[in-house]
Amino acid sequence: MNELGVLSPDTSAHRKARGAFFTPPAVSKFLAEWAIRSDADRVLEPSCGEAAFLLAASAQLDELRARGPLFSAPLGNNPQLVGSEIHTPSAQTARKLLTEAKSPALIREEDFFEVPPAREFDAVLGNPPFVRYQNFVGAARTKGLRAALAAGVNLSGLSSSWAPFLIHSTRFLKPNGRLGMVLPAELLSVHYAGPVRRFLLERFASLRIVVFERLIFKDALENVVLLMAEGTGGCDNIEVMQVQDAEDLPPGNSTSVHSRTFRDDRWVATLVKPDAWAAFTAVGDSSLCERLK
Repeated sequence: MNELGVLSPDTSAHRKARGAFFTPPAVSKFLAEWAIRSDADRVLEPSCGEAAFLLAASAQLDELRARGPLFSAPLGNNPQLVGSEIHTPSAQTARKLLTEAKSPALIREEDFFEVPPAREFDAVLGNPPFVRYQNFVGAARTKGLRAALAAGVNLSGLSSSWAPFLIHSTRFLKPNGRLGMVLPAELLSVHYAGPVRRFLLERFASLRIVVFERLIFKDALENVVLLMAEGTGGCDNIEVMQVQDAEDLPPGNSTSVHSRTFRDDRWVATLVKPDAWAAFTAVGDSSLCERLK
């Protein structure tokens, strides 16, 4: 807002500064189709921006209702679709788009790190803000690291904003709920994300990663992956799906995946085709190679 009290245009530079990169519709549709399985499912989109995931969720709920009665329970007074957004113009746009789509939803203007967790959602879908650690500073960093620590995850000072945001998001899921997130590909390999990877393996009963061969965000030179996590109780392997781009995503219930068991802390194997990784590990395990210490 400028000095005259008029909302300033939300330029690409402004969005980049707060780590907001809006999600391609094909991605939000894919995750919504996977995560929402009942017409009574409650859905949360943290940092909802212009409600890409809530709009996709509404469409999926309509599709499920059109198929006939499901095992649904009354929602009472709880809104079925909820969005959290700190940026007022984005929240206003989200409300407008949802109204136009005849999709009743509650959009709350708030700092998501300050929202007390409540395990009341069947699906949490979103694209967390991506602000690198150099700019993720001050009160925002303090609140983010505190939120992650409350979930038992001690993040380092090199953590970017998406990491504590992801951890905090998991605390809004029901025990058998499903989490679908767009995340930087550094989730798979960087050292500071080690506690996040360990947390995910210990927290969820099933994990799936979707890896893209091409960039899917026009205004961000950042490789991303899709994280699809569900259930409770921990797991020791990860399903991996590799596609070219967002338009190449199959229906959300696709089974065209392969499974990987990880012997170390990093998940870089998800970036390599299975046959190439098998050849690499075979050579590494053979007498032809000696590991440096």
